[in-house]
This record gives sequence, structure tokens and C-alpha cells, in this order.
Amino acid sequence: MIITVWIIPSLLEIIFTNLLYKESTQFLLTEGVDEMTPKKVLNERGISLVEVVASIVILAIILISIVNFLPQMGKKNNQNEDKQVAVNLASKELSYWQSTLQGDFNSLLANPDATFSFIESGDTLTYDSDTITISTATTKSMTSKYHTKIIVSRTPDLNSLPTKANQIGVFIYKNNNILVTEIYGYIFY
Repeated sequence: MIITVWIIPSLLEIIFTNLLYKESTQFLLTEGVDEMTPKKVLNERGISLVEVVASIVILAIILISIVNFLPQMGKKNNQNEDKQVAVNLASKELSYWQSTLQGDFNSLLANPDATFSFIESGDTLTYDSDTITISTATTKSMTSKYHTKIIVSRTPDLNSLPTKANQIGVFIYKNNNILVTEIYGYIFY
């Protein structure tokens, strides 16, 4: 990139200098005189059409390669922005679900088929012997274009009295069930 920035002005300077100044004044020593006197001499070192075309081709190749990077950079910026928003959202969702589940967690573990205030219409709660999964149509901590899946381990990682800790995973998905980010934490009860 730095080479390109240096080459383009240099090429343009060479092209325009040689095209605009076909005649130049040069200082030549005349025979028998000790001082230099100006003498007008035709400059035969002009630039040919082949050199101009070659310079334009090189310049075009450089510009085309730079222009090809612009859409890729824009797409990558959008992906990074989505990822950053989703990571921040995942952190908020984790805090939301940790605080929401903490009060009802014993009853959720004992009877996942019961009705809970945090399960809204459009949300689904499924479970097996190892995990409880809550799939939501939207995020709970704030409105967004993402939806979440919360997976809670039914077996505590920390099983000491008076505190137990079960792992919780929050998965943030885009519109077509494309996983954007995930975050893990614990529910202490």
C-alpha cells in the first residue's frame, strides 16, 4: 500500500514533466570560456507513446487491485459490527438469565414441565436428563434482531453446601439460525 502511494505520484510526475517540457534550457560549457552560459538545446529525451501506455496500464492494475479490496473490507466491517453487537448482547442476556433463573431454579430443576413466568409465548422449553434448553424468539434483555438459545446443565459443577453452581450457556443466533456468538456462566443457588 505504501509502495502504491509512492509510485502513483512518481509516475504522474514523470509523465507530465516529459510531456509538458519538450524543450529545456541547459547550461553547457562553451569552448574557451570558463563560465557557463545558457544555451537553448532541444530535449530529445521525450516520452514515447509506448511508455505512456505502459504507465497507464500499470496505474490501472494498481487501482483495480485497490478497488477490489473495498467491498471485501465493507463486508468484513459489517460482520465485525454484528459480532460486536452480539457479544455485548450475549453478556446482557447471560446476566438477565442468571438473575431470572436464580429464584426459580430449584423448581425448574425439579419440574421443567411447570409454568414459569420467564417463558413467554413463542418460547420453547425442552429438557433431557443432562440439560434444560430454552429457545426464545427474541432476546429478553433488550429488543434486537437476534434470537437466543439458553442451555442450562442439570448437574451442578459446584455441589457444596450452602451454594451450588450449574453451568449456563447463552447462544445468540441471526435470522437464519446462524450462530453469531456464545457465552457461558454459572447460576448460583
